[in-house]
Amino acid sequence: MLTATPYMWLAILLAWSLGIVAGIFPVAGGYSFLLAPSLSWEFIGSVVAHWFLPFASLFLVAFGGWAIGMRNLIIYELEADYSNYLLALGAPSRLVRGYAFRNAMLPQITGLALQLGVIVGGAVVTEIVFSYPGLGYLILKAIESGDFFLLQGTFLFIVIGVLIANFIVDIVYILVDPRTRTGLSGEMA
Repeated sequence: MLTATPYMWLAILLAWSLGIVAGIFPVAGGYSFLLAPSLSWEFIGSVVAHWFLPFASLFLVAFGGWAIGMRNLIIYELEADYSNYLLALGAPSRLVRGYAFRNAMLPQITGLALQLGVIVGGAVVTEIVFSYPGLGYLILKAIESGDFFLLQGTFLFIVIGVLIANFIVDIVYILVDPRTRTGLSGEMA
């Protein structure tokens, strides 16, 4: 259900249920209007409280898609020939599930870095719902005012973030998949 949910619709539901009805979280701004920006615990707590709902709406939709993808990949790996062959040879099912989990994790790790660009696209509308002064809100204001240099700067920041995420994923990939370590040393598998 979370995969098909648009970011902004979930943001509106979270703002209504947790912000207006329950009164747990604030629904607008980046920090309390009664505070001046400073390095005090009160201000930091206010920033975290205002940040939680926009983050939760983006995270829940992204995590819902990731969890469904992971489930489908594990089912695919458990039905693969090597899983059936290992079970036929008498290998413990715990071992087979471990292999299936590791093999299913590889495409998901790659997808996490690529998902960053999609999350930034969803952040534009989510930040509008919460009037949150983030990168998406800055992009919208730059488009409205025709400030192309600010747009270039924000897009450069997003591209650098995606590149750094892809670099981190490549490092994690080497740690998770032993076959890539063998490929780095120049040996033939």
